[in-house]
Amino acid sequence: MENQTKQIDEAIVRMQAALQVKREQDPEFYAKYPAYLKAEAEEQAIRSVAVNWRLPDDYLYFLNRYVPESVAWSTDEYINLTIYSAKDLLKGQWGYNYNPVTEEDISDWPSSYLVIASDEGNPYCIDLYRGDTVIYTAEHGTGSWNFSIAYDNLIAFLHSTLLPKGFEEEDISEGATYKYCKIVITGQGRDKVKTLLFLKKRFSCDYSQVKSYLETAPLLVYKGGELGASSIESQLKDIGAEYEKHEISLHEFLENRCL
Repeated sequence: MENQTKQIDEAIVRMQAALQVKREQDPEFYAKYPAYLKAEAEEQAIRSVAVNWRLPDDYLYFLNRYVPESVAWSTDEYINLTIYSAKDLLKGQWGYNYNPVTEEDISDWPSSYLVIASDEGNPYCIDLYRGDTVIYTAEHGTGSWNFSIAYDNLIAFLHSTLLPKGFEEEDISEGATYKYCKIVITGQGRDKVKTLLFLKKRFSCDYSQVKSYLETAPLLVYKGGELGASSIESQLKDIGAEYEKHEISLHEFLENRCL
């Protein structure tokens, strides 16, 4: 179980980094339609799913740490995948095992199948009778559910979904070791105005605030995976800001993360 939880943490960290890159690539869109991933589920939400279902330990661990707000994933394999959080899990069953309009169970749905994610109506499920996290899927709209195994376990499923388009097979191999880092600005660099503009955009605040931030350097401007760091580092090089990049542990990344 310890190895599984570590791999779940690492998969979520990679997803957070990918989401951060998306926000930086299209800041106007994400300013209008915010998307966030929090790290700790509400106790009431976890109690609710525990009352309704007897869940595998590793999946329950995942639900404790995967708390999306308006997050969907498009990869080479998925169009618009939504992975349900604990608070959304009950409604995630609607249209599959339950009709909320007629308030009736849907008879042709396998009673032990729990929908944990959906991609444009195509469900991804675990079989609660098995007690493991083998992932099953089927195409919707065909008149009947013809399920097949999509992934051998939750870890494999996360690796396939929590990554942006363009990742190669070797990048997401099970057991891979991921690197995390932090970037701090240590000085204004060759162009103070450009550095202030970068900070204004980074922290979404006014010039008086960013001036005070710069005066307190070293100033943390990034903490996460290497994927997101490359974009920040490139921007800092372009504006000539003085900065340092340090490798950090997964534990340090998970502590008090806000960037």
